Amino acid sequence: MRANEIIPLVGDADSTDEWKDHLKDADIVIDCAAGMETSGPANLKAVETLTATVRKPGTPKLAYIYTSGIWVHGSDRTQFTFESGSTEKVPTAVAWRPQLEQDVVNSQILRGTVIRSGTCYGRAGSLIGLLFSQGDNKSISWFGTPGGSYTLIHVDDLAECFLLAAEKNHLVGGLILDATNEVTESVDGILHAFSNLVGIPWSKVSYRPCANILEEAMSGTIRARPTLARTLLGWHPRRAGLIDGMSIYYEAYKNTP
Repeated sequence: MRANEIIPLVGDADSTDEWKDHLKDADIVIDCAAGMETSGPANLKAVETLTATVRKPGTPKLAYIYTSGIWVHGSDRTQFTFESGSTEKVPTAVAWRPQLEQDVVNSQILRGTVIRSGTCYGRAGSLIGLLFSQGDNKSISWFGTPGGSYTLIHVDDLAECFLLAAEKNHLVGGLILDATNEVTESVDGILHAFSNLVGIPWSKVSYRPCANILEEAMSGTIRARPTLARTLLGWHPRRAGLIDGMSIYYEAYKNTP
């Protein structure tokens, strides 16, 4: 990071003494920690409390971007969903997130924005790495049922969305943005493309029941139609989709430490 002229602040989010003084002059806080039901709300509360304490009266509101995920929409294989759509079908793994999203965008202390990321791919692979890790096997076993689709986003395109949201936060404060590619990708197609790439016969590719709540959430089909980030920020994903760029992304996965 220092080589890129970025001075890192190394510490633990729970250890507020390590970073609270930096809130005095900060313009924005981006929470992209892998928060859980307790830590996510705790991070927001800590930043709100300390901001009210250490920032001088008259200082502009501190911008706060919280990283949520597209899974909060819940699975629906037939209907489109939009940023303003219902979260009543939210899966168990992230059932706590809709309330936290509302707490962020309605904060009276911070200028809060929520970015709901699609399932990430690219570089180290993220959750798609669970598939890539089977490349040397003689068969592929994947969770879910045939006919599903994934709502995806390349990590570099997601980073660009965060950058634009930070630079133009005055436009998106108080809003929830879905950050995904414009089209979903067939899970059957993803498995077929990967099995062809690594030389595993299609007859050796199978689905299995979900083993935990994370797999249940990831296996859902969400036909997202995101508009706010494109309209307000001028954001447009540029990376190739997962199927089209499969060989590139698999090589990146294998060569990422």
